[in-house]
Amino acid sequence: MKRNLEIVPRYNTRCDAKYFHKLDKILANEFGAVDTRNCDNPTDALIRGILSQNTNDRNRDRAFSALKSKIPDWNDVLDTDDEIILKLIRPAGMAYQRCARIKGLLRWLAENNNGEIDAKFLLDLKPQKALDKLIDVDGIGIKTAAVFLLFCGDAPFFPVDTHIKRIMVRLGVFAPKTPAEKMIPILSDIVPPKLHKRFHLNLLKLGRQICGARNPKCDICPFKNSKICKKIGIDTK
Repeated sequence: MKRNLEIVPRYNTRCDAKYFHKLDKILANEFGAVDTRNCDNPTDALIRGILSQNTNDRNRDRAFSALKSKIPDWNDVLDTDDEIILKLIRPAGMAYQRCARIKGLLRWLAENNNGEIDAKFLLDLKPQKALDKLIDVDGIGIKTAAVFLLFCGDAPFFPVDTHIKRIMVRLGVFAPKTPAEKMIPILSDIVPPKLHKRFHLNLLKLGRQICGARNPKCDICPFKNSKICKKIGIDTK
């Protein structure tokens, strides 16, 4: 993934590919196997990505299910009155903004895919080109684009959300004020591609179940007694 070297944030250079291999192994032992299947419908995945921003998975899924059940064909969404869509996606919050972004995305897909509303064409592009195109769409940031391209197209991107950002800072990989979007290109380069899906999903589990923003359960953290963390001077307490 290309990046502007002048704005690359500082990170712990001792956290190399070998380091992340060991962290991945620790999490795999802790949480077991995870489902890393690709998405079945790329367009659905992008809409879910828009609905997932700044909300939890339950609210996202409620909104997506309501929208998909009422309007199963994305072509029909563009002809549906906004008030109907607003009511359907309200559980996700920010309904007016999301409605505009969903319709904007659908129009963009049609304009860039010979009139067809289907995000699958993005997966036939080179990963960096697909990423560059997506982040130019209103409402599609680098994290949403990276999730889509990784899980739908096996692209070599490592998404970073608030949970993963928090863990990376606590492990000492990045400085505390490093934005998540600045972590993505660096971790995409350093974390071995074959680990991207599993490591990403297990870090999410760690953040949700153990390494919470408030009152983290450090006493049961799987990294607590990790020799690899202690070897490079990371405080895991």
